[in-house]
Amino acid sequence: MNERAYFDILVVGGGMVGSALALGLSQQGWHVGLVEGSDRKALLQAPGEVSGVDDFDPRVSAISVASQRLLEELGVWPDIAAGRHCPYQTMTVWDGDGTGRIQFEAAELRAPALGTIIENRRTVQALFAALAQSSVDLVDGVKVTGWWQDGSQRGIRLEDGRTLAAKLVVAADGAHSRLRQWVGLPTREWDYDQQAIVCTVRTTQSHRFTAWQRFSPAGPLAFLPLLTEAGNEHYCSIVWSQDTEEARRLMALNDDAFRAELESAIERELGAVKVVSRRYAFPLRQRHAKDYIAGGFALVGDAAHTIHPLAGQGANLGYGDVRALLDELSRARKSGTDPDNELVLARYQRRRKGENLAMMAAMEGFKQLFARDELTVRWLRNTGMRWLNQLGPVKNRIAAEAMGLD
Repeated sequence: MNERAYFDILVVGGGMVGSALALGLSQQGWHVGLVEGSDRKALLQAPGEVSGVDDFDPRVSAISVASQRLLEELGVWPDIAAGRHCPYQTMTVWDGDGTGRIQFEAAELRAPALGTIIENRRTVQALFAALAQSSVDLVDGVKVTGWWQDGSQRGIRLEDGRTLAAKLVVAADGAHSRLRQWVGLPTREWDYDQQAIVCTVRTTQSHRFTAWQRFSPAGPLAFLPLLTEAGNEHYCSIVWSQDTEEARRLMALNDDAFRAELESAIERELGAVKVVSRRYAFPLRQRHAKDYIAGGFALVGDAAHTIHPLAGQGANLGYGDVRALLDELSRARKSGTDPDNELVLARYQRRRKGENLAMMAAMEGFKQLFARDELTVRWLRNTGMRWLNQLGPVKNRIAAEAMGLD
């Protein structure tokens, strides 16, 4: 980093969303700083050879077509696609307590894939490799300890004593964003009293490039297809949402017992679960900032909103934020407007707030619908799923909207 401590824009948080935003802003010609508390040098190293389920990152994202386009425009998609990734052509969703089933097919949409499952670390690696070749000033391995504002000046304090200033500060520092709290942007949130268990498994049958999701009153179980460099189609990343006490019970099981429970829960759609990686459990909480902006400040990604993982839309909502903010700041730069202009930031908030709230409401509706076990509700949702599956144009329109297809 050079000695300059004043930036046009400071992005705090170097995950998938923050690093993509910083890269895009630098490509527009802004002087950008990216602050990340972790040491990210190791991310520039190529991933090791596949040695089994524990070699995969337990955190994966189902990248939509719209998110892929953004990564293509940033110039990082070829790097991502050159490594481990799995495009999926089919999505199968069914009710574990009934006969309702919906199947979405890329072929029906005349698309090469419905989306792509990518390990989060692989996306971050590609973004940081591009950042290393960009004009972004990367400040890593140092934590942010405070926020300051003095009139039209604002910025952050670092634990090593440095103070950084910028016209616009963007918080991409995650669901528990300290910057959001320091600036004083309140959130609406509630705890689901659930945990998401994530791990990688190897199955006896191929995943057939299909994303599988079974709903039950306790919560959804997703098997997301993975692909090794050698083309092995027997690996999946799982996300299993369960009530907290049940999640704790499942986490306490040995691997053999856990595999047996997993096979039963997915109804052996992929045969036996042969191997399971180390398991992780994350508490589930829905959170949405009442406002995404303040004077010279903006939220993106999980700092602005977190959503139940049942539809795998968290990363895509974050990339939608990046797209909108890049669009508005590009217009500002071309017109000679400062990045902290109130109208610029207000347009960003208008574009994203409604869309994010609509998606969050839809996911909450799905969760509540499948959580109810009354006979009439079960009959209605299973009848509705079968009916929707037969309405090709309607079903495909829903899929196209989720994918971000024009």
